[in-house]
Amino acid sequence: MLGESLYKSRLEQIQKQLETTGADFALLTPAANFQYITGYTYHMRERLVALVIPKGAEPELVVPAFEASDHSSHTWVKEIRSWTEDENPYLMIADAIGKGGNASTVMLDDSLPLGVYWSLEKAFGGFKKALSITPAIDALRISKSEDEVALMRKAGHIIDEAMMKAFREAQIGMTEVQVSQIVQEEILRQGAAPSFSAVLFGRNSALPHADSSSRELRRGDVVLMDCGCSTDGYNTDMTRVGVAGRPSPEMEQIYSIVRKAEETAIESICSGMVCGIADGIARRIIEAAGYGDYFTHRLGHGIGLEVHEPPYLVRGSSSVLGLGMCHSVEPGVYFEGKFGMRVEDLVCIHQDGLEVITYSPKELITMSL
Repeated sequence: MLGESLYKSRLEQIQKQLETTGADFALLTPAANFQYITGYTYHMRERLVALVIPKGAEPELVVPAFEASDHSSHTWVKEIRSWTEDENPYLMIADAIGKGGNASTVMLDDSLPLGVYWSLEKAFGGFKKALSITPAIDALRISKSEDEVALMRKAGHIIDEAMMKAFREAQIGMTEVQVSQIVQEEILRQGAAPSFSAVLFGRNSALPHADSSSRELRRGDVVLMDCGCSTDGYNTDMTRVGVAGRPSPEMEQIYSIVRKAEETAIESICSGMVCGIADGIARRIIEAAGYGDYFTHRLGHGIGLEVHEPPYLVRGSSSVLGLGMCHSVEPGVYFEGKFGMRVEDLVCIHQDGLEVITYSPKELITMSL
């Protein structure tokens, strides 16, 4: 967990938003924004877990009584309001806020389950107004502190070692799932949490977001690995490509184009650049080589507590990149039914330029099998 003072400063910004909007309280259920304020992650099941932030008062965690000690041990939030199995936690929240009968204005996170909203609305007898707190938190999250970037650097080194181990240990006849397991096991061995591990062979490498399957590795296959992990909730994301044996001239040509597009974008992107322009830097190189129709997705996405979050480097976006923003740079070329190539790194924008926070070499990997 990051320092308590950082979480309190985030809370202060939420309190200011409540004052500005005239809202009586904000409520977040476990998701990235909940973690951003409380300092820990939790996967809510059927029992309500919520962070309640009243205007001008200390935040409270509302949790099942039999889980209270576990929640309190993972967060800086001191006030824990527990509820037993025969109590209605939504009525408890309404009583604590002290307003009902359509008199309260609430700010809610966009990730809030619809069932939670309906139960909360019923307990309050309706709301005067329900607003979104998500844009205000997104505006805070988009620029990372040095402590947040340090966690992402750590994750970057771990995914580097895990993926390179998988490239070394992959064998003819192993399935995509088996090679993916090598990545995940190494991540766990190093004390991080696997976020995703897409290992794709042959024609599957032309499917940018496919899941690993039972497809077996064959000599001559392109091997594309797109994997990520997290440390203390902060993610990394990297893609590297190899060939099981000697790459064909076509494979080498396409890879060199994709790598040039990625490296040119990294050299050019800076604070103040419009996201759509950043996308165009890489896209023009691939288009000039005649493969523009095969670059089928955006150049990149922000990353932090979520693998995909703002900013998004996509054609037509007028969003502006700024200091502290961390995002991927990942051009690709995909020939469906044949093979795909993508090179992906993460960067963080500093005053003196971009810092690359993924670390594996970018050469097309020749796997000696």
